[in-house]
Amino acid sequence: MALTVESLRGKRAAVMGIGLRSGVPLIRFLVDRGARVTACDQKTREQLHDALDALGERDVEYILGGEYLGRLEGFDLLFRTPVMRPDLPEIVNAVAKGALLTSETELVFDLAKAPIIAVTGSDGKTTTTSLIFAILSEAGYMTYLGGNIGQSLVEQVEDIPPSARIVLELSSFQLLPMTQSPAVAVVTNISPNHLDVHASYTEYISAKANIWRHQGSEDCVILNYDDLTTRAMAGHAPGKVVFFSRREAVPCGVFVRGSSLVARWQGAEIQICDITGLRLLGGHNIENVAAAAAVGLVQGVDPRIIASAVTSFTPVEHRLELVRELDGVRYYNDSIASSPTRTLAGLRAIGGDILLIAGGSDKNVPFDELALELVERVRAVALIGATADKLAMAIKDAERKKGKKVKKSNLPTLQAAVEWCRRQAEPGSSIMLSPACASFDMFRDFEDRGRKFKNIVKAL
Repeated sequence: MALTVESLRGKRAAVMGIGLRSGVPLIRFLVDRGARVTACDQKTREQLHDALDALGERDVEYILGGEYLGRLEGFDLLFRTPVMRPDLPEIVNAVAKGALLTSETELVFDLAKAPIIAVTGSDGKTTTTSLIFAILSEAGYMTYLGGNIGQSLVEQVEDIPPSARIVLELSSFQLLPMTQSPAVAVVTNISPNHLDVHASYTEYISAKANIWRHQGSEDCVILNYDDLTTRAMAGHAPGKVVFFSRREAVPCGVFVRGSSLVARWQGAEIQICDITGLRLLGGHNIENVAAAAAVGLVQGVDPRIIASAVTSFTPVEHRLELVRELDGVRYYNDSIASSPTRTLAGLRAIGGDILLIAGGSDKNVPFDELALELVERVRAVALIGATADKLAMAIKDAERKKGKKVKKSNLPTLQAAVEWCRRQAEPGSSIMLSPACASFDMFRDFEDRGRKFKNIVKAL
């Protein structure tokens, strides 16, 4: 059932998760539209000090602490935070008794008058979403950025006109229970990720597929032709299918031929730009550019405008971000790399003599493939965090298979890891923070990890 602003008035709504990025804006929106809101969070009032301050004097009831999901009966609406599984017993029980389970993201879908363009995938979501935003903005669209990137749009969505465009980055957590899909969906790639939260890899893939599963026949999905999992989605998509590829010419979409980014579109073949002119590093970023260019074509943007936007686009923070060069050594912040595939893409993009900082919290993703390539591409690796020993074992196994050795050390802190790598480095070396793991064992999130790395490097 799609919600309307009018339907919120008088409803009893439980918001599960009082985060500053999405929970607080959602609570403010609901209260200001006449809903009776109870905010639930496992943290204490002291831990939520900043969030509660941001809510001001609004009339909100709170259920805080370890039993925060213990009183969900009697609510009309349940708004879950993205990382909260929809099949928790407390939620299932409340839904069985008549509550509607939804989220801040789904409410934006319900209320949006403007077309929504959404991006998901295991890697490249933020860069692709940012590229799409740049293309549409340069084309003259009033464009709004949200989802996992930028700010919550729930407090703006009523005022966004139909002529605008809403561009969202969506994770598998957000997509897992969704029964709505955007007008234009993009799937960058699929590889094992977040298996500490998802019940299986099959469930993870199915969650990603929700981005196109509920489209209509006039909607469009843009898929990575080089990724067999995403290519196979084309046979099930209810809308129009457009491909992008770095390796093959596609029948309809955007691909690379030699050094050119080429479009096959509406019966014509158009050269968009020379990829050697891109400021983004690595083959994976060429894929991101191709995906964004395909969105531009679907939205009727002139290929010359697409070319201008993508060739002037600079890397997003924490994504192969060159922090500084000191004594001939380059320091790269690739903190976004919270999966082995993302770290592999970074290693391939940078090349040369690499000293890697890796490790973090465990998402139950195997490191075997990463370790095999790491032995070939990395001279030394500083291991940090909860997965340091697991990574070290994978590297040792790869060393036996490859007959090669990598210098490695387990370090207690990020500061110690940077200093250790600096001692191993030589002029021409690159020191990369590209952890292949989530950040939550030592940091608030990947952004916190990346900024702490940058502060350490700038203080050298």
